[in-house]
Amino acid sequence: METISLTDWYKTIGTTIPEEISKEIGHFNVFKNKEVVAQFKTKKVMPYNTRAFYKISLINGSSTSEYADKVIEIKNNGLLFATPKVPYHWTPNSEKQGGYFCIFTDEFLIRNKSGVVLDDLPIFKPGGYPVFELTEEESAALTAIFVKK
Repeated sequence: METISLTDWYKTIGTTIPEEISKEIGHFNVFKNKEVVAQFKTKKVMPYNTRAFYKISLINGSSTSEYADKVIEIKNNGLLFATPKVPYHWTPNSEKQGGYFCIFTDEFLIRNKSGVVLDDLPIFKPGGYPVFELTEEESAALTAIFVKK
């Protein structure tokens, strides 16, 4: 199974690779789901694979997340956690998709001296349950955090 690098991922979604990416110790960026989903309408379907970075997605809209051992349906709003160690595939089930997602490397948190070991967190462990259904209020509160970037 192929692991997608940060630079390959930026190419896949059809956006400019940040100039500083090769100079950074760690990487962090925020995107709008709607813009990335629009890019995939003109390209092939997002493959089932692993990525060389972590991802936290605030999903607004019906969608499906597929893992080796489970399929998780998101009816309206959800929060998805993805790790480089667990392959997955996310599929929007409707044209109406909103929300945000951030991608980051583990070096990003080390650089900021958080003391967090990402692979020790239950949400990033293989076999865990990486998707949480959200209420409208919870989704609005998380949207405010993503918009702050």
